[in-house]
Amino acid sequence: MPFKIAVVYYSLRGLLVTIANIIAAGARKVPGAEVKVYRVQDPVQGEDPSRFEDGVLDAPPITEQAILEADAIILGAPGRQGGMCGEMRLFLDTWAVHQTQQKLGFGALKGKVGSAFTSVGGHGRGFGGHEAILQSFHATFLQHGMVVVGNPPSSLMEDTMMASPFGVVMAGKEGTTNQPSLTASEVKLAYSMGGWTAQISRMLHDADIDKIDTGLSPPASLPIAIHRSDRGSLAAHAASYPH
Repeated sequence: MPFKIAVVYYSLRGLLVTIANIIAAGARKVPGAEVKVYRVQDPVQGEDPSRFEDGVLDAPPITEQAILEADAIILGAPGRQGGMCGEMRLFLDTWAVHQTQQKLGFGALKGKVGSAFTSVGGHGRGFGGHEAILQSFHATFLQHGMVVVGNPPSSLMEDTMMASPFGVVMAGKEGTTNQPSLTASEVKLAYSMGGWTAQISRMLHDADIDKIDTGLSPPASLPIAIHRSDRGSLAAHAASYPH
């Protein structure tokens, strides 16, 4: 069955956009994957073309409908001073409404796959912090009950600066005119994460996540409140609980 993947980026420069397209290409290799690349619009400074490198504004703006229809959402943005850029953070803050919009009894994004990529390095943007940035994406995914997918460890990571199982990282001066080239390992890792995310998404899509029972309740005999003085009885209760 076909399933949908949205690769969404915010960037002023073209190199992170290249990574987004490489991730999308990897995802497209999985049978049934319908992959589209989108961009996050700048909610503060607008989109004066003179501020962006050629090609950055070619992708269509991401919409709420595209997010809700996607089975997997792969987000990417540059780091700034150890955190994700403000434009992407503002975009993710708009997701808060989906925690209360119900879809078969739970949040509208629950069960979707979430994955992330970023770039770090360069004067004015700060150095390092890439795993903290990726984890901040993950934290948002988990707040919505999404399934977090990273990049499985491989031998490629031995030859890639800042490689991480948390997601794809590009090391370079994206905020300057001195653009580095992507290394062969960075390209392969980006392609690999796209394919891996798509495979997990396909499995969840085929399993029909909407039919999974998320309302499981503990047995009536399970203690609701345990005080420090009750540790002995808690241990005895745990030992008697069926495994």
